[in-house]
Amino acid sequence: MNGNGSTQNEPIEAQHSQSDDDKVAGILAQEEADLAGHSKPQVLDALRERFANIGYTMSEAALQDHARRIAGLDPNDFSSK
Repeated sequence: MNGNGSTQNEPIEAQHSQSDDDKVAGILAQEEADLAGHSKPQVLDALRERFANIGYTMSEAALQDHARRIAGLDPNDFSSK
């Protein structure tokens, strides 16, 4: 039971749905933080995997553009590890 006397019948994340645009923006922001300055093939693989995990289809051209942009970013403390 939760604090209001009802039971939780589904995963927490399923209760707070996000639009596809929000999911895509979140993945891109996370990959920018994690993989800035990494090789384009590494970034491309990570993007493909993340988008496949949420069932989102992005054009190959858009994936390539995002991978090129993220690979060209300056690494931060986390992404350089």
